[in-house]
Amino acid sequence: MRTIFEDTTLKAEIEESRSRGNERKSTLPILWLVALLFLGSVWGVYRWADSHAAVAPPAPPVSLEDPKQRADAFGKFNQSVLNGNWAEAEAMISTAAKQRLTEQQKSLPESLLGKYKDYKIVMGEMTNSIDTSVSGMVRLDCIYKFTDDPINYTKVEEKIIPLTLVIENGRLVIDNWEGVGSEERKEDSGSKPVVNK
Repeated sequence: MRTIFEDTTLKAEIEESRSRGNERKSTLPILWLVALLFLGSVWGVYRWADSHAAVAPPAPPVSLEDPKQRADAFGKFNQSVLNGNWAEAEAMISTAAKQRLTEQQKSLPESLLGKYKDYKIVMGEMTNSIDTSVSGMVRLDCIYKFTDDPINYTKVEEKIIPLTLVIENGRLVIDNWEGVGSEERKEDSGSKPVVNK
């Protein structure tokens, strides 16, 4: 024989199981909706990351010890001189070098090329003679060949110009083209005529 308490307990359990079934039915669509939102947001983040370029690593600090940085600086200056782009070449020289040009009352071509400033540069190349013996400076010799007759290259003059590279305001610049520790050179030193046959 069952008591009233057992009936009420049974009734409460039946009611509770029905309400749990209704809860499960209403919870299932919500869980699916959350899962779909999660998958959609992951897909959106993936598409955004795929369409944006990766952040470039920071440039290495400017250093005279880095052969690539030295070669780039010397090469860019040398190419500017070969192309006759004196404004670009002058932008690559140090403040002290600009001041020396002002004091000498010379332009960069006059100071760098001397008596060959009006000649056509037919060739210019950097040598492998790199001097790092002076702290904070790197010296490299460049060989330039000139002619005063741009049509007929029978008489070609050659001049070796030593370039000195230093760091100024966080960039590599050309500071001197007379050589480190050398006295002022005469106009003709380092040049010799070459006759092509």
